[in-house]
Amino acid sequence: RLLSIFAGVLDELIPAMAAVFKRLAFLITSALAAEIKLATFDGAEGSTASWKDLNDPVMGGASTSTFHVNKAEKTGTFNGTCAIVGFLKAPGFAKIEGSAKFQDITGYDNIALRVRSSTPSYQGFKVAFAAPGIPKTSIYGGASYKAGFNLTGGDWQIVEVPLTQFSYDWSGYTGRCDTKDPDGVFSRGKQHYCCSKSGLEPSKPDVCVDAKFLSSINSVEVWAEGVAGDFNLEIDWIGATKKSVEATSGSLVTFDGSSGTTFKFVELNDPVMGGKSTGTWSLGEGFGIMDGDVVDVPSLKAPGFIKAAADGKFADVSEFIDGSIVLSVRTSTPGYAGYRFSFASGSVSAAFSCAAGGSLPFSRGCFKQKFTVPAGSNFTDVKIPISTFSDKW
Repeated sequence: RLLSIFAGVLDELIPAMAAVFKRLAFLITSALAAEIKLATFDGAEGSTASWKDLNDPVMGGASTSTFHVNKAEKTGTFNGTCAIVGFLKAPGFAKIEGSAKFQDITGYDNIALRVRSSTPSYQGFKVAFAAPGIPKTSIYGGASYKAGFNLTGGDWQIVEVPLTQFSYDWSGYTGRCDTKDPDGVFSRGKQHYCCSKSGLEPSKPDVCVDAKFLSSINSVEVWAEGVAGDFNLEIDWIGATKKSVEATSGSLVTFDGSSGTTFKFVELNDPVMGGKSTGTWSLGEGFGIMDGDVVDVPSLKAPGFIKAAADGKFADVSEFIDGSIVLSVRTSTPGYAGYRFSFASGSVSAAFSCAAGGSLPFSRGCFKQKFTVPAGSNFTDVKIPISTFSDKW
């Protein structure tokens, strides 16, 4: 049980930020996001698949690729070159395919991959999953749902591809759902269709992911397809995430008056320790607002803090231990580097633990981690993996 939840704890600030005005609005309608790992490379039971590498030479192409598992790093690396298929005069493909009886992802919203790449600008990455009974619409493959994804930089990142972006009607020539196959000698090329919820055209609802297949996935695939060039992708895991957890037991705090997720937040500043920081906490229409100014504590000659905290009996979120805390937030000061989130669990006193941070006897049990908020006027989800929190800070 969570005994206390602290939102936007602003301490341990870098001095250059001490006089910067901060404004952070919380709409914590999804305080936790479920995450399930379908395929990993650590030998774990239930997520270890049998992998094979396949390229377009099976259809006359010249693409090449390799796949190997790094046992020390517990990752899989997919390297290669997607080349032009001579008779098609278009790029072919390379892919890896993992086979297993994967976990049921019914109720999840996205296929997710934790990856990094030395070729983040490569535009041909795709992910697919198969299950018995999915219609096959391509002579070169199919019976699977497929969608493309892009990377942002070469560092480790979690890429989430909404299930609404997947279609089983993808072209064997391009791997895409929005293209038409070339005409044959005696036939017209087939027009393919994307899911009607994807925002892509042409589209129709029949090709969208049918939830009945999410409990029987037996193949997961990663492709480099339809774009010529070298590619590299290191994979930590492939899984699924549940972003729309507002209606699940994972919701911790909301500001809509809902029973069980509405709590009274109280704002507290560092003047309790001789500081001069100031702040306020107020409610907007369905969200909370924390404003303030963090300045140096004279006796410490270092920045202090402001925080908003709520005590109560929060929902049991033990099933999300491998997932993330998720804050739906926006800010007018995205450059501010002092945002923190903390929660207390198993502490003797939540207030004492979240004041001492494990530095004094009986002060363990308040877990804290930093986070940043991107620029923008719209609310955005910020994920903080639970595994990164510590109760000694």
